[in-house]
Amino acid sequence: LTFQEQPVPATPITIKVVPKSNPKVVECEGDGLKEGQIGQTARFNVDTSKAGPGNLDVKVRGPKNPVEADVIEVGDGKYEVIYTPSEEGPHIVAVKYGDTHVPGSAFRPLITKGTSAGDVLAYGKGLEEGVPGTNNEFFVDTSRAGDGDLGFELIGPDGTPLEPCIEKLSPHHTKVVYPVGKEGNYIINVTWCDIHIPRSPFNVNVKTPFNPSSVLATGPGLMHGIVGKISLFEVDCRAAGSGPLDISVEDDDHNLVPVKVREREPNNYDISFVPQTPIPHFVHVRWSDFNIKGSPFKVTVMPRPEKDINLGGEGKIRVYYSTTTSSEKIRHNCRFLQSLLERKKVHLREDFEPWIPIDIGMDREERNRIFEKAGVRKTPMLFIDDQYVGDYDDVVELDETGELDRLLSYCALKYRNLQTVEEARKVDELLKMQQS
Repeated sequence: LTFQEQPVPATPITIKVVPKSNPKVVECEGDGLKEGQIGQTARFNVDTSKAGPGNLDVKVRGPKNPVEADVIEVGDGKYEVIYTPSEEGPHIVAVKYGDTHVPGSAFRPLITKGTSAGDVLAYGKGLEEGVPGTNNEFFVDTSRAGDGDLGFELIGPDGTPLEPCIEKLSPHHTKVVYPVGKEGNYIINVTWCDIHIPRSPFNVNVKTPFNPSSVLATGPGLMHGIVGKISLFEVDCRAAGSGPLDISVEDDDHNLVPVKVREREPNNYDISFVPQTPIPHFVHVRWSDFNIKGSPFKVTVMPRPEKDINLGGEGKIRVYYSTTTSSEKIRHNCRFLQSLLERKKVHLREDFEPWIPIDIGMDREERNRIFEKAGVRKTPMLFIDDQYVGDYDDVVELDETGELDRLLSYCALKYRNLQTVEEARKVDELLKMQQS
């Protein structure tokens, strides 16, 4: 610049001409533009190196409130953006360059509750101690941890991995059962999204304060039952050392069923309960707070028959036979059945009634009730606890599988239980008479 042909001070002036900013070539990428979790840092990158000069402006807003975003320049027109959402739901991330939205803006990342290993709760005796020869169990509650995956790693005393049995009780509750083979220190790792939960790894000290494997629970009441009818079994703890016995019964809907425990002799118990619903029941038998072998026992409960014929044989063993049959096979079957039962000394038991002829001395109505109860007219007929067991061929098959012995043991248990009830009734009547 000149004035009257003289240069103006501070001239010449140099003007730098640069290209106009182009927000269309700004690139944004990163998970923070797509998703995130409450309380967790979300990140994404912005590249303006090809866009020319301009101002980068980033704003983040949740469903209700704005979220502070830190824009960090990493060099050469590249930036890292960091924000920490505190609300659940869709967020808006607006990225402008030179007051113009860049491609893809405004982004809408979905923010969820996320996962937190610190909110997973594991509990149960199986995380604290154990007894050799039994199964240990514990439970895991993930209801407050959001979405994620549980991980289990169990290691025995000798470093051998253990295979746990994992049962999903509900979407957020898991039951874990693992075998305890011998004494020593067991290590249990529980992770949530590959992160250890509180107190993990757990150190479980297994030792033998007593012998729970020598506690024996037997009887049909541990296998099957009928709605409204007494289910019985017995528990023999005489070889298990000292320790309290604990019995509980619950149905598949987790409703507790009342249980009666009678100590027949020291550390030998008769147990009874009456199922009320035709769904599976579970019998827990614990000795010194530890499940015995097989516990919990799963019991199949059937509905009560619409027509329940009572022959008066509850708690008793009865055999109905024909004295007038002309069939040689039936006569042979009677002799063979008698021999089988005598080998088991059934004829010497208090709950056994002498063989009952079904033809001589019995009226037709009673005979028809027996046939209807059994569902067949084939003799000889063995009834145990007022339930038809079968004819000779059926009894032989049951004997070969061991089921006959279980039914006979159950009947003895039922007979003892009924005798106790009858004695209590007589004592009650005597007291009432004395009072009157």
